[in-house]
Amino acid sequence: MGIRRTLVALCASLLLAPWVSVFAQKSYDVLELPAVPSDLAAKSLVFAIHKYHDRYFAVGHRGHILYSEDGETWSQAEFPVRSALLDIHFPTPELGWAVGHEGVILHSSDGGKTWVKQYDGLRYGAEGLAYYSKMAEENPDDEDFPFLVEEMEFAISQGADKPLFKVFFHNDKFGHVFGAYGMILKTEDAGESWEPVLHTTENDSFYHLFDYAHLPGESRFFLSGEAGLFMIGDAQAETAVLIDAVPWEGSFFTSAASPDGAVILGGLRGRMFRTEDEGESWEEVQKPPTSSIVTSAVLEDGRLVFGGIAGELLVSSDGGRSFNFLPLSSGGRVYTVAQGPEGSILVGGPAGIKMLQLPQ
Repeated sequence: MGIRRTLVALCASLLLAPWVSVFAQKSYDVLELPAVPSDLAAKSLVFAIHKYHDRYFAVGHRGHILYSEDGETWSQAEFPVRSALLDIHFPTPELGWAVGHEGVILHSSDGGKTWVKQYDGLRYGAEGLAYYSKMAEENPDDEDFPFLVEEMEFAISQGADKPLFKVFFHNDKFGHVFGAYGMILKTEDAGESWEPVLHTTENDSFYHLFDYAHLPGESRFFLSGEAGLFMIGDAQAETAVLIDAVPWEGSFFTSAASPDGAVILGGLRGRMFRTEDEGESWEEVQKPPTSSIVTSAVLEDGRLVFGGIAGELLVSSDGGRSFNFLPLSSGGRVYTVAQGPEGSILVGGPAGIKMLQLPQ
């Protein structure tokens, strides 16, 4: 089942990438205390920016959730925790979910203005242990479930320190969240209950799952993550199959599916790879040298933008086969990039949100 590593060690291996806390969280007051409103939230640390329907959303440090109609003027939501938030998704204009550190899952039913906590990392270990203990009892010949019982016992011993990196809802009730140490949870009732589904994936080493993206088809997707992890999944069939042909063993922090169906992965040391056949064959992407690639976006005009953590912005007009530098300055480290209004992109990082006009 692989050697368990601490989140501190992972942070070093990621060159201080933003997703993983460098401090062991001994107290979980952040799960019980509401985040403090701040007029400077849009200029503070931001981990993810997305556009859903006609609204822009950003999440970041100390539980901040922001929303905007124009990408320039941001309002702060009411939010119940101080955990750093790493991702957000709205399958409908009104219903949204956000995830982050301490295994927290938040839900909004009013378009992102107010939020409630649905789940946290303390529940993950306790409920996961009960679930897999029952599965082991009901399936005594299956060797996987005893391993998962041990993993949940380990999770309990570690507390709520594991972050969730990604959330995606396939419709207004059915969704998944993904995180550190192979954490995968699903809900089929809009988050009223969450069920661990680690047993449905070929991730025996419990590698971290950093990113998720759609593949053609109603429920097909891919996962990318630590140590060259790449899996093809099907949400309806509840399976995720490991692809062994990936030509690199470094971590992939971000991924995107191009308009023509190719998959492009970016990660540690600025390495990027592309596949047109769902992982059967790969080519290394042609690009200038950069820092680790940590974010990506598919623009409305079909171009792809990827960002390096040191602030480099790359663009591709050929479906991700090659990238060149954008003649734009991010002004500092980049953690997230997204489509902005009227030919712009939104860039987020330690200095908050910045809008940059794209060249035609």
